[in-house]
Parts: sequence; structure tokens; C-alpha cells
Amino acid sequence: MSTKRGRLLKRNYFFAGLILLIGFGGLLGYDLYFKPYVLSQTVVKIKVDGGGFLPKNHELTAENLYLDSVQTKDIPAGVVRSLEQVDQKITNVNLTDGSILTESLVDVSELEPQQDEGIFPIPKDAIYAINGSLRSRDKVDIYLVEGDSPAKERRGYSPAAAASVTTSGGGQPSDASSLLEAEVPPEIPARKVFLSGVTVNYVRTEDNNDVLDSENGNNNNRFTSTGKVAAPELKLKKSDGELLGAYLEQGKKLWIVRVE
Repeated sequence: MSTKRGRLLKRNYFFAGLILLIGFGGLLGYDLYFKPYVLSQTVVKIKVDGGGFLPKNHELTAENLYLDSVQTKDIPAGVVRSLEQVDQKITNVNLTDGSILTESLVDVSELEPQQDEGIFPIPKDAIYAINGSLRSRDKVDIYLVEGDSPAKERRGYSPAAAASVTTSGGGQPSDASSLLEAEVPPEIPARKVFLSGVTVNYVRTEDNNDVLDSENGNNNNRFTSTGKVAAPELKLKKSDGELLGAYLEQGKKLWIVRVE
């Protein structure tokens, strides 16, 4: 009887030890493997010496960035996952030490204008044609299309009148028409690419709201939109913007074509 009881105790001890071993092994496996590798993802964080912050418009370098593992439930939308994605990019806001980087916090798409650039609004009446699928961060080519010249209209200009104002010798325009040509930028052939690969910062409706695929953002491949595209805002070199304004004053229209 005692022998049978001893065997039963040994078996109970064996199973208790086995359960304890499995429990400890499960905890170690959860903490050392499952939690950091299965339930977590690698993200990019901000590193600031002294626990301070990086100011807005700061250019990020390798010294400001590091990779860290974060639980999936704590990862925000649009998170940045690689150092190359944000290296030498400009911050959109002040960032504290340990901040998880997202695309909204850093100018990943390079929408922020540099010192020699500006965000130029394009008036609706200056647009010859524009893609209804246009969205922020797209790239566009801009063509110049012939239109009515406000400068010529103010002076009562018409092709017929210009042809009739000639010298007594015939064939040469008068001084007045020569002066008009000198006041406007030189003519260029119609429908030629004027600017290529221009970044679209914003796409506005007539009510000045952003045009998105849906209220949740650009997430359905442009099949729908929250409004009708009325006018974009483009990031241009200041010199290109000034030249574009001169052509608009001349009466040119813009054919804005999405290429990327």
C-alpha cells in the first residue's frame, strides 16, 4: 500500500514539475520572442541629447534617429519604418526625445518649400484643364495654352486691328503694337511643356476644402472624392512662379496634367 502511495506521489511531483517548467518556458518565450517579434514592429524614433526636443523645420540626420521595437497596438497610422525614409527630411512640428515618427510629423514627400521655393496658388480661371483625380503629393506637368490676353484687351487689341495698323510702306507694325509686344513675355508655342514634375501641395474645392478620396483620406485609388477639383497649390521655384505669373498676365491658360 505504501509503495503504491509513493508511486502516486512521485507521479504527482513529476506532473507538477512539468507544468511548472512549461509555465516558466511559456513566460520566457512570450517575453523574449512572442512579444518583441510577433506582437511588435520596428519603427523609427527621435533621439535628442539631454532629453530635449527638435524644433520645427529641423533637418533630420542619422544622429537624430534610431530604430526601436514597439507593440503593434501602440503604433500610430502612417508610421515611418526605415531610417532612409526620413534621413535629411524636414520636421513639420517640434519633436521630443523618443517620439515615434509618422509621415505627418516629417516632410516625407518634400511638400515644405525651401528657401528659394514657394507654394503658388493657381486661380480657377487660369486653368484650361485639370485632372479630376488630382490629389496632394502628386506630380504634374504644366502646359501653356493660348488664351485671351488681358493686356491686349485693355488696349482694345484685336488681330484685325493689328493687321490694319501698318506703316505707309505696308507690312511693318506701328510703334504702338511694337510697344505692346515689348511689355509682355515672349510668345512660346502653344501646348508645350512649360514646367515638368511639379509637386502638388494641396488640391482645393471651390469652398477651399482639401479634395480627398473619402473622409478617411486618399485610400481608395481615386475612385471617389470628397469634392470637385477647383484649384491646386503648387510648390515652385520662386523664379518659375514669377515667370508663370507673367504668362498668366499675358493671357495664357494652364493645362495641368498628372504624371505621377
